[in-house]
Amino acid sequence: MCSWCQHWGKALAFASAILLFFANTAGAVPSGGYASWTEVPWIKPADASQDDGLPESPETTLSDPVYFNLSGNEPESIRLGDRKINYSDYACGTAGAPLFSEIWISKDSVWSRYGEVTAGEAVDLIIRTARESSGDIYLVSYAKNTTIHWNFKFLAGCYRLRLQPEESGRLFMLLSQETEPGNALILDVLPRQSEKSFSPLDVNSIAIGEAFITIRSQRLRGYDVFVNGVFFCNDNSDGSLDGVASLTIGGGKTHTITISQRDGRGGIINKSEHTRSFARDTHYTLQMD
Repeated sequence: MCSWCQHWGKALAFASAILLFFANTAGAVPSGGYASWTEVPWIKPADASQDDGLPESPETTLSDPVYFNLSGNEPESIRLGDRKINYSDYACGTAGAPLFSEIWISKDSVWSRYGEVTAGEAVDLIIRTARESSGDIYLVSYAKNTTIHWNFKFLAGCYRLRLQPEESGRLFMLLSQETEPGNALILDVLPRQSEKSFSPLDVNSIAIGEAFITIRSQRLRGYDVFVNGVFFCNDNSDGSLDGVASLTIGGGKTHTITISQRDGRGGIINKSEHTRSFARDTHYTLQMD
C-alpha cells in the first residue's frame, strides 16, 4: 500500500474516533441531577388539633374496589329520577353490558343515582366498566367548593366500593375511563347525628389504606406533580414556592409519579418519572437534586 493511502486511512480513523467521542459525550450529559427515595412508617393523623383547639374533622374516604360477578348479584330494580324499573328491563335495553362506565348507589337491592345519608354513614357503590383501563373518580363538594380525586385500575366488569362522606352538603360523584366520561351521582349528606350509623356490609372486608409522599428539591421551583398521568399538586399548593410538595395516594399499589417543570412560555424544561410500589401507612420522601 502506498504511503499516501496509509496516511489517508489513519486520518479517517482519527476523524471517526473524534466524532465517536463527541457523540458519546453528548449522550452522557446528565439530566440535571439525581433522585433518591427514603421511607419511614406513617400513621395518618386522626385527631390532630386545629388552631381553635378543636379536633380536626374526619376526612371522607373511599375504599379500594372489589371485583364481583354480576350474575346472581343483580339488583331487583333501577331508579332513574322518579322512575323505578325492573333491572331485567334495563339490562335488555343496554344489551346487558354498558357502552361506557357506570356508577350507582346500591341500597336495598335498588341501584340509583341519587342518595341521602348522614355524615359518617357508609354508602355502598357499584361500578360497571365496559373495558380494561384506568378509571378516575371525582367527588365534588358544592358547599365547600372542593374536589377529591381517586384513580383505580379496572378490568371489564363490576366492582363494589364504599364511600364514607364526612362533610355535610350536596356532593357530586363523577366517573370516567381515560377520555370517556360516565354518569354522575348526587349525594345529599345531612349533618352528623349523635347515633352511630351502621351498614350491613362488613367494613373489614374492604381494605382502606394510604401512603404519604413528600417531594423535595433544592434545584427545581414551580413544578407540577402528576400521579398516573393525573395532575395532583405542585410545590406552590401551600402558598410557598419552596420546592416542596406533599400528597396522599392509595397504598398497596404501584403508581407512576411524574415531576414536570415548565418555562414561562409553557414548554417543559424538566421532567422525570418514577414508578414504584407504595406500601400502606408509609411516608415516602423523594429527594430531587
